[in-house]
Amino acid sequence: MQSVQNQAVLLTLSPNLPVSSWTKIVLNLHTKLKITIAELSPTATGNSPVRQSQPHHHKLEDNSSQSTPSLLNNGFTYYKSNGSFDLDKRAGDFQRSFLGTSANIRVSARTFKTMRSKKAEEARNPSLFARLKNIFLPRATESAGTSPDKLSALLKDLPPTEANKLKIAFAEGYTAANPSTAGKTEGRGAKYLRHFQQILSVAFLTALLYSIMSSFTGRGVFRVSVGNDNQVLPEDINVTFDDVRGVDEAKNELQEVVEFLRNPDKFATLGGKLPKGVLLVGPPGTGKTLLARAVAGEASVPFFHAAGPEFDEVLVGQGARRVRDLFKAAKAKAPCVIFIDEIDSIGSARTNSALHPYANQTINQLLSEMDGFHQNEGVIVLGATNRKDDLDKALLRPGRFDIEVHVLPPDVRGRKEIIEYYLGKVKRSGDVDIDAIARGTIGFTGADLENMINQAALRAAIEGADSVGEKHLEFARDKSITGVERKSMVIDDETKLATAYHEGGHALVAIFTKDAMPLHKVTIIPRANSLGHTSYLPEKEMYGETRAQLMAKMDIAMGGRAAEELLYGIDKIRTGAAQDLNKATQIATHMVKTYGMSEKAGLRIIRENPRALVATNDLGPGTSEMIDNEIKRLLQESYDRAKKILFQHSKEHKALAEALMKYETLDAEDVKGLLIDGLPTRLLNSQGGGSLPSPKVNSSKSSPSAKCTPTPIAPFKGIWCCSRDFECWR
Repeated sequence: MQSVQNQAVLLTLSPNLPVSSWTKIVLNLHTKLKITIAELSPTATGNSPVRQSQPHHHKLEDNSSQSTPSLLNNGFTYYKSNGSFDLDKRAGDFQRSFLGTSANIRVSARTFKTMRSKKAEEARNPSLFARLKNIFLPRATESAGTSPDKLSALLKDLPPTEANKLKIAFAEGYTAANPSTAGKTEGRGAKYLRHFQQILSVAFLTALLYSIMSSFTGRGVFRVSVGNDNQVLPEDINVTFDDVRGVDEAKNELQEVVEFLRNPDKFATLGGKLPKGVLLVGPPGTGKTLLARAVAGEASVPFFHAAGPEFDEVLVGQGARRVRDLFKAAKAKAPCVIFIDEIDSIGSARTNSALHPYANQTINQLLSEMDGFHQNEGVIVLGATNRKDDLDKALLRPGRFDIEVHVLPPDVRGRKEIIEYYLGKVKRSGDVDIDAIARGTIGFTGADLENMINQAALRAAIEGADSVGEKHLEFARDKSITGVERKSMVIDDETKLATAYHEGGHALVAIFTKDAMPLHKVTIIPRANSLGHTSYLPEKEMYGETRAQLMAKMDIAMGGRAAEELLYGIDKIRTGAAQDLNKATQIATHMVKTYGMSEKAGLRIIRENPRALVATNDLGPGTSEMIDNEIKRLLQESYDRAKKILFQHSKEHKALAEALMKYETLDAEDVKGLLIDGLPTRLLNSQGGGSLPSPKVNSSKSSPSAKCTPTPIAPFKGIWCCSRDFECWR
C-alpha cells in the first residue's frame, strides 16, 4: 500500500517525465492497486481474529467533468472531482489522460478506525451506561473465553523453543492489550471489596425504589398523604374556652363558629350559611393556637390540624396533593374543622419567578378547595398567622376567610385574669399583689405571663420556699424584661460607681419631671448586655401618650448621659448610654414625622418605605434639613432639661448613688425615703423607725420658713415641696 501511495505522489509531482516512464509507472500502479484492493476487500480478509477493522477505500477520480482547479504549493494544477471510474472499463482513457499536457488524477485514501481505538476512547470517557455495566455485570475479560486449556492445547504439539516464543508473545500481547492491569493482580481483599460495592449499590437502588412505591400508599420516606393522620378526636382534647383568658373578643367570635357547628339547622332556618373560614391574626404568643384547640374541645366534631410547612416538599406537586388529601378526608366527616397553623407558609402571595415555576401550585389548590367549583359543605377552615401582609389577596376575600379575628396582647384586665389563672396552678403566698404585677407587665402576651409564673415557681423551688411569693414573681419579671442577673461578673469600683450615677440620673429625672411614669425599681446588678437598669410602673393602662409624656420619656432617657457629663466631664462620658440615646432619637423622630408634634414641621406625616433597600421619600432638600434640625432641637432641649434637674439636685443624686453602691437595688419606697429622710425605707424599718409618717399638708397659701422650691415628686400625686421635718405643701 505504501508503494501505491509513493508512485501516486511521483505522478503528481513529476508532470514532465518521458512517455515511456509514465506508461510503466501507470501500469505498475494499476496492477498494485488492484492487488491491494483485492487484499483489503471484506471477502479476502474474512473474519480474521488478528485485526477487526473497516477496509481501506481507494479510488481514482476522473477530473474530465465537474472538476474544479486549484493550486498546490508547488504551482501544480490540482483538480477536485466527485466522479470516480473503474480502471478495467476505462483503461484507454486512463492512459490518454497521462499522455496529455496535465495529469488530472488524484489518488485518495481513507484511513480506518480500529476497534482498539474505540475501546481506548470508551476507557478514557466512559458513559453512564458503561459505568453501570462495569458495576453490575462481569468484565469482558472474565467471560470472553480466556480458559488456560486453549493455550495448553496450542503449546502441546510445538517444540520447546517455539512454545517459549509463543508464551512470550502471548504475555506481551496481553500486556499491550491491557496496560492498566500490567504487573497487577487482584488480591482477595480487592475482590471482596468489589463484590461488597456491587451488593451495596443493589441494596440502595432497591430501598429507593421501595420508598418511592410506598409513598403512593402513605408510607415510606416520601409520605404524601395528609388526612386521617392529622385528625384529632374531640375527646382527646381537654382545652375549652374556660382555659382561654384575656382575649374575650376573639373567644366570642369563635364561640359563634362553635354554635354553627353544633346547631346548623338553627341558622339554616333563617337563611344563614356556615362561614367558610376564620383567620386568626396576631403577634406570637397571644393564644391563636390555644383558641383553635379550644374550638376542637368545644365543638364536639372531627378536628383536623396541619402546619403550613408540612405541605411543602422537595418533590414538585407534593403540596397540592397534600391539600387535596386533607380536604378529602375532612369532607368525608363533615361537619368538621380544619386548622392550618402558620398559614402564611402556603398562603403567601403568588409569584411569577422563573426560578421556581411550580411555587404557586399549593396555594392554587388551597384556593380551589376553600371556594372552588365544588363546594365544601360543613367544613370550616381556621387559619393562624402573624404575617397577614404576606398572604395572597385571593385568600382573604369573603367566601374563603369570611371572618378575621385579631388576637392582640391582653390589656391590664386581661393580664390580671391570666395571672390569676396560672397562679391558681401553683402554690402561692398571700403577699402577691396581682394588680401591681399586671400593671408592671405591659406588652406581655399570654405565653409571656405563663412563662413568667413558671420561672417564679422554679425560683421558689430552688430557694426551698414553701410557696411562690412576690419576690419570686419580681425576679421572674425582671428576668423576662432585662435578662438573667450576672452576679458572677467582676466589676471594678470605678465602673460600678459610674453605673450608680448613671442609673441614679435616670431615677432622679423620673422623680422630678412632671408627667413622667412613676419609678418602680433601680438596680446596678448587671443583666444581659447592661450594667444596670431602671424600671417604671404605670398607674393605669395607657392607650395613648401626650406630648408632655413623650418629652418626659426623652428627659428620663437623657438622664444617664447627663449624669456622666456632670460627674466626669465631657471627655469621660461612656458608651453605656447608646440604648438611651437610641430610644430618645426614636421618640423625637416620631414626634416630628409621625405625630405632628413639631411647630416647624407642622401636621404633615412623612412616611418611608420600610421594605426598600434605601429609604426614600418625596421631600425636598430644604424640608429634609428642617426635619433633621427639629429632631436635633428636641433632643438637645431634652438633654438640657435633664442636666438642669441633676444639677439642682446634686446632693440627692450623690446620696442615691451611694445607696446603690451599698444595696445594689432600690425600689420606689426606698428612693422616696432616701430623698425625704436621707435613708432608704428598708434601713429605716430595720432601725425600728417603722413606716414613714404621712406628710403634713400645709393648706396655707404662704410657704413655711424653710426655703424650698416646689418640685413634682412622683411618689406623691401633684406638685409638693417637703422639708426635712416632713412638712409638705403644694
